[in-house]
Amino acid sequence: MGDKAAQLMAQVAIFAISVAGYVALSIKGEATAEYVTLVGPVLGAAFLMTHLRGQDKVLGEIHENTNGVLTKRIEDGVRAVLDDRSTS
Repeated sequence: MGDKAAQLMAQVAIFAISVAGYVALSIKGEATAEYVTLVGPVLGAAFLMTHLRGQDKVLGEIHENTNGVLTKRIEDGVRAVLDDRSTS
């Protein structure tokens, strides 16, 4: 199972547990406001984890491109232009 599939399964499980808890409290006639207040941030954090991991990946690619590959590409481009000027 891939990392994305595992994250999705964890999100679905957290959501299902949260809904089940809400339904159980509703059936018993208990107050659900406190439960929603408690579970809301947990659900938010669970769903944001996928976004943040994707953002970390993109930032890593940007860092790699700007701090290595891009410098070499600029040096190669300048070298090519200077070589063209010297042969003309």
